[in-house]
Amino acid sequence: MASLALVNWYLCANVLVIVAVLLLAGIRAVSRRLARPIAYRHLLPLGYAISAAAVLLPLFGLLFEHERVIPHTAQVWSASTMHNPARAAAGDHRIVVSLAPTRASISLNTAARVAGYVFASGVLAVLVRIAIDALAIVRIIARAHRLQRRGGLRILTLDAVSVPFSFWIPGRYFIVVPSALILRPDDLRMAIRHEAQHHRQADTKILYLYQLARGLFYWNPAAHRLARQILELQEFACDEAVVRRGQPNAQAAYCRCLLWVAEAATRHRQGLLRVGMMGGSTSALARRIETALERPKTPLGKPQVALTGAAAVALLAGLSIAFATPIQDRRISMAEAQRMAIVAQRTSAFPITANERVLEQLNVLLGTPDGRAYLRASLARMGQYKPLISEQIERYGLPAELIAVPIVESGYRNLPAGKNPRHGAGLWMFIESTARRYGLDVTQSTDERLNVRGETEAAMRLLSNLQLRFHDWNLTLLAYNAGHDRVEQAIRETGSRDAWHLIQDGYENDRDYLARSMAVMLIMKNLAVMD
Repeated sequence: MASLALVNWYLCANVLVIVAVLLLAGIRAVSRRLARPIAYRHLLPLGYAISAAAVLLPLFGLLFEHERVIPHTAQVWSASTMHNPARAAAGDHRIVVSLAPTRASISLNTAARVAGYVFASGVLAVLVRIAIDALAIVRIIARAHRLQRRGGLRILTLDAVSVPFSFWIPGRYFIVVPSALILRPDDLRMAIRHEAQHHRQADTKILYLYQLARGLFYWNPAAHRLARQILELQEFACDEAVVRRGQPNAQAAYCRCLLWVAEAATRHRQGLLRVGMMGGSTSALARRIETALERPKTPLGKPQVALTGAAAVALLAGLSIAFATPIQDRRISMAEAQRMAIVAQRTSAFPITANERVLEQLNVLLGTPDGRAYLRASLARMGQYKPLISEQIERYGLPAELIAVPIVESGYRNLPAGKNPRHGAGLWMFIESTARRYGLDVTQSTDERLNVRGETEAAMRLLSNLQLRFHDWNLTLLAYNAGHDRVEQAIRETGSRDAWHLIQDGYENDRDYLARSMAVMLIMKNLAVMD
């Protein structure tokens, strides 16, 4: 079930990445039209915050599964139907996707394999490109000439590159410039300032995180668009810093340098592990030049920027709760079953237990679509009989949990007799011989097994007698279904009074009758699991 939580995070994060792209694009578009725009040095961390929120908030959204606003579109069931429990026991779990008015079902194992292959192919594609770029960087370091060294920073020059760029490897910072720039001292200074600013902004380190995100969300176009937006913001922030710190004529000189870079970039391939003056695209370069030449404007204050970021993150947080679990796991784990048993035992002296057989029945009743439907219908019908049955249970001094027995027997339907006399009738499903033994009149014209009060009193007397005989409620329920002769035979032949041991040896009538009775009692003590 932890793996399903990971899948829910992944699906929700994909949705939020799309929203993050739209949010960031919207904020940038509005900023450009403001008299006091948001400075790029503030837009960049805002972009980082929105990106991080899109990926991390779904983890917190999983805590609010009960607060869902959007209905689940897919659910994992232990089996497609309660009438085929063998599939649940064999682990053939199903995932059902509901897109009104259609509904599709697929094996969970098949879905997991397909999703795994798709996810792995995306990660592999990015890793291959990163490996190619890493090898290219190694060759650049080996072939380049050192122009300058400042502490951990190395400035290299190489004929084979046409655009200045920078990159980081743990412990070292690099700036690589084309050899042609050595003959253009002003442009060389501008290029080095620009690339040094990338290191100051930690762009060359953060780049690794965005490449990781591109691998994780490879098949989501929004993830690649978000990475490009961040790359553009990094370049705009560098441009802003270089022009702001330069001489009065720095704007024109810097724009000339950008134009030279744009001309040289026709032969340039952008690597995944590098940032450079070319940025993401030529259209972005045109906007960068326009921005650099514009008259400086007073930027929006930090409080307003922080409020904008808080609003964007709050919107993503709300959506992460709304889309927290697109896939809901209807299966019950052993840990959950044991927690249910602890809750049940607090208010009951009845020997309610949770073992593997009971867990299987919990998943038949709660982990299948029609199992839940059967339970809901049974509990709804129980309402009209509950006062009478509870009164009789109390009158005979029996455990209140026995009100669950008619759910297992008949689903609280007062069923008429079938053609086979060995089949029962009524709420409590008495067969003819047992009904007559406990005073119920069963003839061709009359069947008192359908008299709710009469059959309930007979059931109370039968259960009382069985408990006096066996002094064990597990054996009593087993005998109620299989007959006391069968249970006594089992005890003699096995030498055991453990009902679960007798069941394991095949001494039961209806398959898993005791386990299903226990499962129903657990559910009735933990009705929240029906939500």
